[in-house]
Amino acid sequence: MGGAPEVNRLPGHLADQSLPSGAPEPVAGVDWTVAERNVRRAGGDPARFSASIAGALRAAGGADDVTALAGIAAWRSGALAYRDDALARIGTLGQDGREGAAAALGLEPGELDEFVERQGTDRFWWPGRASASGYVCAVGGFAGLGGAWVAPPVSGVALSTPGAFAIRAGDEWWRLDADVWGSQLSWLDAEPDDVAQAGPASIVCLPDSYLAWVHVRAAA
Repeated sequence: MGGAPEVNRLPGHLADQSLPSGAPEPVAGVDWTVAERNVRRAGGDPARFSASIAGALRAAGGADDVTALAGIAAWRSGALAYRDDALARIGTLGQDGREGAAAALGLEPGELDEFVERQGTDRFWWPGRASASGYVCAVGGFAGLGGAWVAPPVSGVALSTPGAFAIRAGDEWWRLDADVWGSQLSWLDAEPDDVAQAGPASIVCLPDSYLAWVHVRAAA
C-alpha cells in the first residue's frame, strides 16, 4: 500500500481535486436556489452541484431529463442520500440524457457504462482511483481547524452496512458512511457491535495525522 496522497491535508475526496465552476441556465419550473439548499441539507456541496448540473444540461442539449440529471448531479455533489436514485435513473435515460449523466459525473460518455457496472459491486470506484493508489477520501481532521476530532484516529473497522465504517479517535467512536463522491461522519455513543468481515475497502490511519483515509486495495 502506498502512502496517502500529499494533496489531501484536509478532509475531502480525491475525485474532487478540481474546483467546481459554472451555474445552470434557468429552467422553467425549477428554482436552482432551492435545489442548492436541498443539496446542502443532504450533505452535498452546492457549488459542485451547480457546476455538475450546468455541465449535464449542456451535454444533454436541453432540459428534457432535468429531474433525473438534477438527482445525478446531487449525488455527484457528495449527497449520499441520492446515490440509489441516481444510479437507477441513469438506466432510464436515452442517449442525450446519458451524455448529460456522464457530464454530471465528470466522466467521458464512453466511461458511463463501466462506471455504473462497477458501482454495483464497488461503491468507491471511479476511473482515477488506480492513479491515486487506491485512496478514495480523507475524513475527520483536527477540531481546532474545523475538523471533527480532538485526538488523532487510531483504527477503523468495516460495519455491516455497505460503505459504513467505525473509526476510533482518542476514546471516541465515530461512524463513517461513504462512497466515491460523498462521506458523512457521525458520533457514536459506544463501540459498535455490527462489525463486518474485512473487505477490499478499509480505513487507514497514519501516525501523527488527524485524517483517516478510505482505501481500496487492488485485486490480486
